[in-house]
Amino acid sequence: MVDKQQLVDGVDDFFKGSYDVKSGYVVPDVADIAFGKVGREMELAMLFIDIRESTKIVDAFRRVTAAKMYKSFLWGITKIARKNDGDVRSFNGDGVLVAFAGDSKRNNAVRAAMQMKWFCREILKSTLDSYFTSNQELQDLDFDFGIGIDCGKILIVRGGMKGENNNDLVWVGNATNYAVKLSGLSKDGYNIYISESVYKSLSDEQKFGGTPLKNKWESRSWNDMDLYRTNWQWSLG
Repeated sequence: MVDKQQLVDGVDDFFKGSYDVKSGYVVPDVADIAFGKVGREMELAMLFIDIRESTKIVDAFRRVTAAKMYKSFLWGITKIARKNDGDVRSFNGDGVLVAFAGDSKRNNAVRAAMQMKWFCREILKSTLDSYFTSNQELQDLDFDFGIGIDCGKILIVRGGMKGENNNDLVWVGNATNYAVKLSGLSKDGYNIYISESVYKSLSDEQKFGGTPLKNKWESRSWNDMDLYRTNWQWSLG
């Protein structure tokens, strides 16, 4: 049993002393990061995708139907992430965090985001529409989602308890926080929001499209932060 003094001592121990932080180039698995005062620091592009109004949807669905939606969503997002050299490292049902490493991390993350939008709009949504139209509680809702991408230094540590099935990697850094916040800005068909630093590093293929050629992105400002949004998507086959 845990008591107050054990909790005080544990927190005190985490804050005392220095951490052994090494640089990394490959997105780690849980087993790659030890417990204790150690961590891995990497430059990563972080993508977060989240289902909007998921609480209302689940409240109106039967539990089995909600599970089908979540399983389909997580499966499709993971497939697309892997196709674009992304590593799914955290999900909680309605939200997925994906890390991209390497020289092409920003372009890979943006391409993945556009393919995820296509999957959610053209495949998953079309399956869910029949459930929405037949459920009175959902008739005022639309299956929607948001995707945010930012890039920066991430400190990866392992949290939880050693020897228990309740530990995972923790991704500490502004890029993670901003990816989550940007995903929440989705509206009016603009499902993908990226930071200015990500936009400036994109290839022409990711920036421009159509005939005649035009910029896929619109500049916006949020909380004194310059960012870009798009309503484009990328079809798979």
